[in-house]
Amino acid sequence: VCGLLTARPKLVHQLPGNEMRRGGAWPSPRSWEMTLCLIAFATAAGSSRDVLSLLVRGTVGDGPGLELLASLDRLDLPDPEVLLADPAHAELPERGDLRQAVLDGVVAAVRRRPEKSRWDAAWALLVRALETGAPDLVVVPATTLATLRREDWDVPASIEKLAGAVSVSRRADEAAARTALTVKAAR
Repeated sequence: VCGLLTARPKLVHQLPGNEMRRGGAWPSPRSWEMTLCLIAFATAAGSSRDVLSLLVRGTVGDGPGLELLASLDRLDLPDPEVLLADPAHAELPERGDLRQAVLDGVVAAVRRRPEKSRWDAAWALLVRALETGAPDLVVVPATTLATLRREDWDVPASIEKLAGAVSVSRRADEAAARTALTVKAAR
């Protein structure tokens, strides 16, 4: 909570402009303090994400509550270095936005320290992500990872498993561009 409020100080206190909304949930120092207590109790009780969401949004409002929940989700993301160390046993998040953030983090980690073994491990993670989730989530990380290849690095055989997802994405982009040109020409 403190990290979010430090990054977004305008969320600390937002008194609604009309009386009707003042009767509902809105962010104030008091409601943020209550949110901290509710998060602690909900976590200790092993409450579901849905329950936690209702508690938080019911205390500080939908907008600030959803921002807080998103920032909490990002805190739970696995460390890219841990994933690169053992890609075969990597636990990837189920939710698409979190999975995308993890894959982007893995590629960023390889970019920071480009080594052949890390590059290969990142490809293995992308294949694992493709096999266990939505294929469109691997397109951008795969494209970015490909640009990090050094000339003396052999392309791993596992990359072939990703070729279908990337080519479908390219064909979709090309079709969208053709459609846009057709619409523009018809005007």
